[in-house]
Amino acid sequence: MIPSRVIHLVMLFTVGISYSLLFSINKLAAEAGLPYVAYVFWHSLGGGLMLLLICVLMGRRAWPQLNWLHLRTYFVWGGLGIAGPITLLTYVAPNLPSAVMTMILVLVPLFTYLFALLLRMERFRALSVLALLLGLGGVLLVIVPEASLPSAEAAGWVLLALLAPASFSLVTVFAGKFRPPDAPSATLACGLLLGSAVLLVPVMFGTGQLYLFPGPSLSGDLTLLYASLLSVLIFYVFLEMVRLAGPVFATQHNYIAVLAGFGWGALIFGEAHSVYIWGATALMFAGLTLHTLSARRAARAAEA
Repeated sequence: MIPSRVIHLVMLFTVGISYSLLFSINKLAAEAGLPYVAYVFWHSLGGGLMLLLICVLMGRRAWPQLNWLHLRTYFVWGGLGIAGPITLLTYVAPNLPSAVMTMILVLVPLFTYLFALLLRMERFRALSVLALLLGLGGVLLVIVPEASLPSAEAAGWVLLALLAPASFSLVTVFAGKFRPPDAPSATLACGLLLGSAVLLVPVMFGTGQLYLFPGPSLSGDLTLLYASLLSVLIFYVFLEMVRLAGPVFATQHNYIAVLAGFGWGALIFGEAHSVYIWGATALMFAGLTLHTLSARRAARAAEA
């Protein structure tokens, strides 16, 4: 029998590597000319339908529930976790290196603590506050020096992209408070992907960003297929990892995602980065490490 810790580590690396690859796929979709709203709609719909089939095969217990508690979860998670931030990141993708967009994932646990602290769901912890300051220092090291990014205009795109980790953080805060009891991970992943697709329908029509699949661009259609498959893998495995190993362990996928993001960026786009970007990454990693230590101490104190 495979030890549970080995299973948890495999899940951690699966989520980290897959999630970082999705950022590169987003950039490829933008370069292929896909409308960014339609792109997120189609890969949300595709991933959601794949998971719906899996849920049907798993039996009636895994079918998505349509009561208020579950619908609220699907639409809030789908809006804050996919429809909003992924659409935003696809929009900014042509203007930033894919690795830089992946790097800001490190800020998600730090923003989560900040929002939870403001909502009085977390206590003040000096190490976590120091972690927030280190994360802020990393952001400043990206946007302030002129030589850190490919162009001066890119700093504004970085600031806009920071809305994405803030949105992801709100999902985490919401998930800790409102996750439906005993809902299978496949069901939740299916619901949030389909919820994202439903939310994007009026946005897609309102902005005129319509795209019929399959479309005229084979490369564009392939990015949709890749993104759909990655979404199934990422959201199911992540939710299952949170259930089995806990949220503190699960947040460590950000380390892997950032490092893998640099690798995907170099492999797919030939990206190279300034010393400021590497320095910013080190500061953000230090912040995430301090926050993880602080969260573990708080968890042990609560169990004592």
